[in-house]
Amino acid sequence: MTDLGWLFNGQTMSFLFGGLLVTIELAAVAIAISFCIGMLLALGRLSRIAVFRWPSTFYIEIVRALPLLLIILFCYFGLPRLIHTPIPPFVAGVIALSAFEAALVAEIIRAGILAVPRGIVEAAESQGFGGTPIMRMIVLPIALRNMMPALVSQFVSLLKDTSLTAVITILELLRRAQIVYAAPPFQPIPVFIFIAILYFVVNYSLSQAGRRLEARA
Repeated sequence: MTDLGWLFNGQTMSFLFGGLLVTIELAAVAIAISFCIGMLLALGRLSRIAVFRWPSTFYIEIVRALPLLLIILFCYFGLPRLIHTPIPPFVAGVIALSAFEAALVAEIIRAGILAVPRGIVEAAESQGFGGTPIMRMIVLPIALRNMMPALVSQFVSLLKDTSLTAVITILELLRRAQIVYAAPPFQPIPVFIFIAILYFVVNYSLSQAGRRLEARA
């Protein structure tokens, strides 16, 4: 049996779990930002006002058609040239992940809103509620409960997509795993199995949290 002491020593474990922390931080910040932006984009696309609807639709359709890796590279190499300001790799990664995921989240939210039965809206209108209160107090709570599984699935995908930020020198979990197995004794399989377990634990926990939120909604 191969001795795995080289993998499970304190220094290596600290290095890998540091990468896991970076991965979780990237995902957590991007999830929060993409959800807020996605909500605005969804409402904008559903709006009857053209000045809100067309820019939202344009952004969603354009971003959804682009590879995430291209957006990451643009945010790190291209965006600093446009704004004449250097952007740290972590910030560039957050911007890219948030910008990309916001377009996908917007479509999930839009679908959830459209799935709310029209009769509920008409009943609220008959009670004298206006458009904004109906959306805020009735439609969105119902829609959020319905869209929770899709949102959780999308956020799990986002967490896995953080591995792409390795191309802009962010030392997230997968990049650190590559560094570990590139050093003696050059054994990638135990490293891959270990980080696969870490990804599973984090993503499974996120899925379970989503189910609990759905049950409470």
